[in-house]
Amino acid sequence: MSHLLSTLSCCWFWLIAGVLIGWLLNRWLCRCCCKPTTPPSVSAPPPQTSALLDSPPAANATNAAVTTAKPPAKATPKATKPKIPAKAKPAAPKVSFDLAAAKAAGFAIKKADDLTVIEGIGPKINDLFKENGVQTFAQLAKQTVPQMRAILDKGGARYRMANPATWAQQSALAADNKWAALKTLQDELSGGIKK
Repeated sequence: MSHLLSTLSCCWFWLIAGVLIGWLLNRWLCRCCCKPTTPPSVSAPPPQTSALLDSPPAANATNAAVTTAKPPAKATPKATKPKIPAKAKPAAPKVSFDLAAAKAAGFAIKKADDLTVIEGIGPKINDLFKENGVQTFAQLAKQTVPQMRAILDKGGARYRMANPATWAQQSALAADNKWAALKTLQDELSGGIKK
């Protein structure tokens, strides 16, 4: 029994010694290798600027002579630069969309820009076209087959099977709210290709 207790006390000693040595090494390495960082909430105060620093470098010498020789009688307010607005995202063109006519023709459409209505375009191809700037039926109708093929090629090898031959024609019908004509055309297609 005493042998077991001495073994357990020895294990505890080495466990505590190992934890202590590891903690000391970690602390020493952090002090040596890592730079102390200031918390993000603490920031340095903005530097003070003077009228002398705001003037162009060539005029600094003459301004310094003038300002040291005779102080100005009246302080003039600084001219503020107009703020330049950040680049705004281009707005999608407004399209008059007849959701009721689309549903009456038998389309289960959710949004005006749901390109999955086009025979041969699934959710992944829809996302791929949206990522490449083709957002609406009207924009897809203006695309040529080589342009659509280039977008599909950007997506990778899994999109090689897709055939965009009739997508522009289908999109033009959808953009013009000719849902009955689109349904008739799609009945003649299989995967976006004429049977």
